[in-house]
Amino acid sequence: MKKLSRRHQEPEDFQMAPMIDMVFLLLVFFMTVASVAKSQRQIELELPESEESIVPEDASGRGILSVDAEGAYYIGDQPHTIESIQTAIRARIQSDPSTQVQVRADQATEYAAVQRLLKAAAEAGAYEIIYATYQAR
Repeated sequence: MKKLSRRHQEPEDFQMAPMIDMVFLLLVFFMTVASVAKSQRQIELELPESEESIVPEDASGRGILSVDAEGAYYIGDQPHTIESIQTAIRARIQSDPSTQVQVRADQATEYAAVQRLLKAAAEAGAYEIIYATYQAR
């Protein structure tokens, strides 16, 4: 009976180029996700409750406008004036006509402040306006 013997093989060198490519791609991915997450941050508000509210399946493509209890206006988490909000909405709608505007207002906000924001959005060309509420259970 013949005895099987292993042939002597040189160990293969570990290829670093694919590993470097993968690390670079992961770095780019996390930087992109972090910047998108930062642009979608919102201020903390006590939203009104509604039994009729519907949670949307797709929240992408929305410009998020907020009004706090003191009547200050925000795009995302950055404070703005009504005029700068109008300019930003107009620019976003020109670049993407399917943009929807989501209005978030604190439940203690006076309606006059919300009405000024809605009027500014309409004058800027926003016709798809979504009101943010908590879903009452």
